[in-house]
Amino acid sequence: MKNAVAYPHLLRAPLLADLPQELRAEFLNRSELRICQEVELFLEQGQMSPGLFMVAHGRIDVVVSGPGGEQTRVAHYGPGGIVGELESLSAEPCIASCFAQPLTTLLFCPTPVFNEFMRLPLFIRNLASVFRARLAHDNAVKVLDQHGSLEERLFQRLRIMCDGRDRVRANQAELAEILGCSRQSVNKALGRLRAEGIIDVAKGQVRILQQEPSLAALGRGAGTAPEMPEGAPETPDGQGKRRSA
Repeated sequence: MKNAVAYPHLLRAPLLADLPQELRAEFLNRSELRICQEVELFLEQGQMSPGLFMVAHGRIDVVVSGPGGEQTRVAHYGPGGIVGELESLSAEPCIASCFAQPLTTLLFCPTPVFNEFMRLPLFIRNLASVFRARLAHDNAVKVLDQHGSLEERLFQRLRIMCDGRDRVRANQAELAEILGCSRQSVNKALGRLRAEGIIDVAKGQVRILQQEPSLAALGRGAGTAPEMPEGAPETPDGQGKRRSA
């Protein structure tokens, strides 16, 4: 089955916006299918990128390694997200590593094919729009890091990490690492968001119930919201208790 038929949602990916239908399908069909059953490193910091990778299903994490070996997750992309394109165009090494999460499907567009599409003005415009969206996101993250509540920062991360169906698979330890806070703080923030009806927590995943909630007041005093109980495994269930191992 051709990629454009197997993954029709990618015909609406930002990179392909406003292109004729046949060109969108051609881009997808000329890309190579890669299915990652387990966590897989497919772009490595310091190495060259062989082309552009687009997420068809699942999620990828972008991780930067520091000089001491410390690792920081700086971005997450779901269906329609792309990575590797800047290094492919510039012929320079990757500035971060990219890991596909389990059961993630990627489409790989080799550099020669990518360069063919770069001759199209609309494709160039779309790529610039993707870059602009990343800059806008980075600016928003910096503002929240300095002025936002933990609930606002957590919710923004959950939206970025969702799998395209408003669901996120991540435990509290992972979220705490991403946000740079303690697991106990994440525990309280999740409980507060759930008490406000913004998220639901069940069966090892977080489900987003409100896409555009008002979060400004949450960090200023809703300190009596229920917490997840301590001393149990990190994955919460739908009743506010974490599942036994």
